Amino acid sequence: MTRRPDTSELLPLADYDLIVVSFSGGKDSLACVLDLLERGVPRDRIELWHQHVDGAPGSEPFMDWPVTEQYVRAVGEALGIVVRFQWKDGGFQGELMREDSRTRGVSFEDGAGELVQLQPSAQGKATTRRMFPQVSADLSVRWCSAYLKIDVCARALAADPRFKSGRFLLVTGERREESSARSKYAEVERHRRTNKSRRVDQWRSVLDWTEAQVWSVIERWQIVPHPAYRLGWGRVSCMACIFGDKDQWASVQELAPVQFNRIADLEQEFDHTIQRDRSVRELAAAGTSFVNGAAPALRAQAMGAGTLTAADVTTSSWTRPAGAFKTCGGPT
Repeated sequence: MTRRPDTSELLPLADYDLIVVSFSGGKDSLACVLDLLERGVPRDRIELWHQHVDGAPGSEPFMDWPVTEQYVRAVGEALGIVVRFQWKDGGFQGELMREDSRTRGVSFEDGAGELVQLQPSAQGKATTRRMFPQVSADLSVRWCSAYLKIDVCARALAADPRFKSGRFLLVTGERREESSARSKYAEVERHRRTNKSRRVDQWRSVLDWTEAQVWSVIERWQIVPHPAYRLGWGRVSCMACIFGDKDQWASVQELAPVQFNRIADLEQEFDHTIQRDRSVRELAAAGTSFVNGAAPALRAQAMGAGTLTAADVTTSSWTRPAGAFKTCGGPT
């Protein structure tokens, strides 16, 4: 398979009315933000959009890191950039447990920070999910990315009055190094929310970056990485990411036993596992936790204890986290 050609021409960054960064809190989307600042983009023309996987901010954690909401807000505060949250109503668990019903609506924070609630699409049909996303590049079966992130962001772009007309840029942090599928991505393409009055370009600005380049820009800005990296995770998506390897699942079991057991029990209830060959309990039993030597304060922070501020995510003595350059479960 050859690389997909770019389907849009990137305008000069100053020509976009607003630049939105889809910000997970992970290293690659953080590098996107810092790169924009190094290119001279004013902070007031950037927004960080975070799609909150477990539903409304403050919801009980299920698949995601309890600390991520705090971390995203703290990075925005430290950099002086507005953060807006979006989510699928009911979050991951609501979509997972859906039975003979339509998928739920989407909520997002508008330009004033006010909550906007969007009803489910009128074209949606009543179906049953009751199956975890599968480890695949096909988003129809790896539905977590499509339903909880990509579609949530797209609906907010279409519904926010600020985007009714004009030129806008959506920046996302995929990199070719991550997988064979991502190596074929176009760097720039016209987003599907483009219409006659609204142009939306999607720019994968770090697509050709190496991981070394990513950590280098984070070090230059002295930003403390997400606690997951410091615990030993090589990627920051969900804590209980479906791509996790056996050591990662053993680490989830030790760090977050309540969440782990909920996931394991649902695999048994559905009679269908996340990974085709083994359940998460079997994976964890075969793996070795890499968090058992972590400082108690770091473990507590990752699980949402306390409140992170801008001061907690900046440092004058930056050190590379344990998870840097670590091979672990990742996208196909």
